Amino acid sequence: MIARRTLLTATAAGLGLAGAGALTSSRQEAALLAEEGNKQALAAKADATCWVIEHLRGQAAYRQQQAKRLTELSRSDAGRADALEESLVLVLTRLQPSATRFSFPNHELTSRKSQAVEIDDEDALPAEWLAVKTTSQPDKTAIKEALKAGHLIPGALLVSRRSWRIH
Repeated sequence: MIARRTLLTATAAGLGLAGAGALTSSRQEAALLAEEGNKQALAAKADATCWVIEHLRGQAAYRQQQAKRLTELSRSDAGRADALEESLVLVLTRLQPSATRFSFPNHELTSRKSQAVEIDDEDALPAEWLAVKTTSQPDKTAIKEALKAGHLIPGALLVSRRSWRIH
């Protein structure tokens, strides 16, 4: 890991990307364009840039994986806390059914009354009690086919793009 970090630091420095805002695209473009006449140096800098790109993508994937793992741990902890609280309240209210507050040396449990509507059969509700939601979005697949077939569709155009991948 240290050798790879040193390589990435050296790569960034070799590209003239060291310092604050090191990986800004304008500085990177300037560093690559400076070697326009020297194909070998340009190829070396482009290859070094690919190393940095791969590292950043790998780091992003790792962090996304860690965020997912931490989110799952957070949900698990919250679920365990909710279950433990529910169990504690169940025991305490069995011991003192009319209590609305429990005081302990360092904590206090309080309760409040509320009301909520539960729908057990949505299909049985009269139409006057239903909220209607309507959404629309462009059917890009159909629009693409129509544009390819030569149809003119106001507000839409077919754009050709090229995507690049580093291998």
